[in-house]
Amino acid sequence: MKKILSTTAIAGSLCLLGTSAFAQFSGPYIGISGSIAGVATEGSKTTSTGGVGNTRANSGTGPVGAISPLAAIDLGYSIGAGKGTTVAIGATYSPMKAELNAKDNDTSANTAGTRNLEVKDLYTVYIQPTFEITKDAAFFIKGFYSKADVSLTGTAVSKPNDLEGYGASVGLRVMLTKDAFVQVEAAYTQFDTVQARVAEIGAGAAAGSPAKTAVTRTYTANDPEVAEGRITLGFKF
Repeated sequence: MKKILSTTAIAGSLCLLGTSAFAQFSGPYIGISGSIAGVATEGSKTTSTGGVGNTRANSGTGPVGAISPLAAIDLGYSIGAGKGTTVAIGATYSPMKAELNAKDNDTSANTAGTRNLEVKDLYTVYIQPTFEITKDAAFFIKGFYSKADVSLTGTAVSKPNDLEGYGASVGLRVMLTKDAFVQVEAAYTQFDTVQARVAEIGAGAAAGSPAKTAVTRTYTANDPEVAEGRITLGFKF
């Protein structure tokens, strides 16, 4: 009888410990994150010009890279998925936007002007399995889908397709108190190719020529890749 009572007491203690650790990582939460993102892509520009007695095409390619800070709001909900494991479903939204202004100096076009490329409203939806290391720390992996709005303003432009892609991250969450936590992670995202087109009516093929030249420029960012280091401060309800 004594052995049974002892065994029951030990089992009860383990259950309480497991419940306490589980409670640390389950339930709804909100967070604010800051990150540094490195963007890399193979960029290209293709220009085709056609007119009476005049057709030509030129193109160029080359690597393009940039480093940018980002901030985002994170909302999610974690549920139990077995001993020491939770699964979170959530979403992030970045209110920041990136803008690029470029002057088109191609003299073959009489409508050359400034083009404004803007990327904004970046959001991500994700699923995040989390595995407890201790009652106050856990390791997680994350799979996500991201999308951002892309716009191009200026003369004779067409709207480019939006940024869309999939990614993954790994990280560590540490509880600072029973409700507050800090989370660090490394993420990688690959987006689909983005293209923007500019169609213009340019000058004649030669001086004094009455012919008008149709100029179409295609700007392409091939499969942009983003590597990101992120830190999140959050609160669990």
